Amino acid sequence: MKFLLFIDKIYSKIQAFFLLLAIPITALSIYLYMKLPKMIPTQFGFDFKPTNWGYKSSIFIFPIVLLILPLFTSKRIMSSQEKLLTRRVSAEVIIIVVLVILILSMIGAYSYYFKMI
Repeated sequence: MKFLLFIDKIYSKIQAFFLLLAIPITALSIYLYMKLPKMIPTQFGFDFKPTNWGYKSSIFIFPIVLLILPLFTSKRIMSSQEKLLTRRVSAEVIIIVVLVILILSMIGAYSYYFKMI
């Protein structure tokens, strides 16, 4: 039960961290947009080789999702939707995991893009 209360207590801070993280990621995306060729890999296989290509404007998907997801899953919205603490905290944990996976995939994609420059 202490873990649930701890997650519920720090969830707002984690959301704020990801929202603030969107600022440098947006700046990095703008920098990469100016340097990258017209077509870039947008999907990678298990061996980290490109399996699908798209326009370089797709690089802005990461910062947009990083801005939208925390805004639509704020603690106030989650509390209004779910009154039970265990369900609300489980949803908070899932959202944190999704945000972490998003950041890790973004790091992998951006490192590949920097190699392309």
